[in-house]
Amino acid sequence: MTAQVLPSVLHVAKPRRELHRFPAVARRQLATIPGKAGIPLLGVLPEAVTDPLRFTRKMYETYGPVHRFYACGNWNVQLVGPEANEFVLFDREANFSAYGGWKPVFGRHFDGGLLLRDGGDHKWHRKLVATAFKQEQLQHYLTTFAGNIERLGQAVSGTTADAYEFAQTLTFANGYSAFLGLDSKAATRSDLLAFRYLMRSATAVIPLPFPGNAQWRADWAKRHVRKLLGQVMGSDPDGGRADLAAVLVRMKKQGLLDEEEVVAHLTFTIAASFDALSSATVSTLYYLASNPAWQERVREELCSKLASAADIDLNELQQCEQSEWAVKEALRLNAAAPVLWRRAVRDTSFEGHEIPAGTVTGVNPMLTHLLPEIWKEPGRYDPDRFSPEEARHRHRFAFVPFGGGAHGCLGANFASLQVRALLRYLLERHDLVLASERAPRWYHWPNCRPLGGLPLRFVPR
Repeated sequence: MTAQVLPSVLHVAKPRRELHRFPAVARRQLATIPGKAGIPLLGVLPEAVTDPLRFTRKMYETYGPVHRFYACGNWNVQLVGPEANEFVLFDREANFSAYGGWKPVFGRHFDGGLLLRDGGDHKWHRKLVATAFKQEQLQHYLTTFAGNIERLGQAVSGTTADAYEFAQTLTFANGYSAFLGLDSKAATRSDLLAFRYLMRSATAVIPLPFPGNAQWRADWAKRHVRKLLGQVMGSDPDGGRADLAAVLVRMKKQGLLDEEEVVAHLTFTIAASFDALSSATVSTLYYLASNPAWQERVREELCSKLASAADIDLNELQQCEQSEWAVKEALRLNAAAPVLWRRAVRDTSFEGHEIPAGTVTGVNPMLTHLLPEIWKEPGRYDPDRFSPEEARHRHRFAFVPFGGGAHGCLGANFASLQVRALLRYLLERHDLVLASERAPRWYHWPNCRPLGGLPLRFVPR
């Protein structure tokens, strides 16, 4: 693996990191864009954090698809719709910086991760992380997933369990193995909570640590993760290992990455993938449990096309279209990443609205995925929307669960394969049945999850 990976990355000299300086944007510069300021100092942040979907719907209905609000010390412009997604995410003219957009949200604990890099620097580092998501790696991961799925699936069989905690435990175990090259049985509850707390720090209204608050937990988590990754730094990356940690540590030993860069990439990749993946997993389990007909369709496809849950062939799994549609429809209803942030590096405009340089600009997949002008009966679970016949009539940026453009999620295939490998195991052996008639309350930031958990019965067949 080493001989194949390193030359393709290293033929370009390591670029310097691009850290744009952004001018402050005053309210008067956005006067032509409708919106609200919210309360002094905090702006709309308390309202937006309390119920992100409700807040976004209200802003859209009141001010339209292009609106502004004050939060996190900046005036923000939010754009809603497929054309907005294409304009910001594809970004043909390089008008936007991901670093500038995400720094107020994740900069305290994920600085140096891919999401906070731009331009040639981002491209160079992305090639490194991409080695963890190549086709041969994905096939290897399926074997890793199978062992974790069987172990944790047996633990919930015949029980009523919290599907979200099950999803978190499973996806963290898979990330622990796939990215760190470690035995997932060695992962502790504290390890999982540390990465969870880092992601949840994005919801902190007050970014100062007080005992028990989100920032206090995140500061503890950062110390814990640094100690965990310290063990990886001192390990031997050779011996045939091809996990992400091994690749990055080899780069460090060659002087191409420093320790802070390795820690940044591992921390962000594990935290983001496990949190987003658990969101996709619990949403898929919920909607299949709520729709027995689709549960049976997915069961029939996976069990008929894949001979064994313990030995899944990547190419055969990628041919299971209906199970892929089922996961996509769950992600449409519950976008794992509700808002994608950027910051304008130069003056630009969208549909007649001027966006000055320095403006924090976001697009909102969460709401775009639910617009009735795009999706007929948008609240209904209907995976057939993603059949080729249906999908060809939609704007290609109408569905962007994994972002798009240069910063599109590297782990999109990793996520889909992991969820469907789980379904292959569970559905052969179980009926998924909701344990409560009360619909869950989904909370949409930083990744979608059911507040209070989601009780699910794993009924043996």
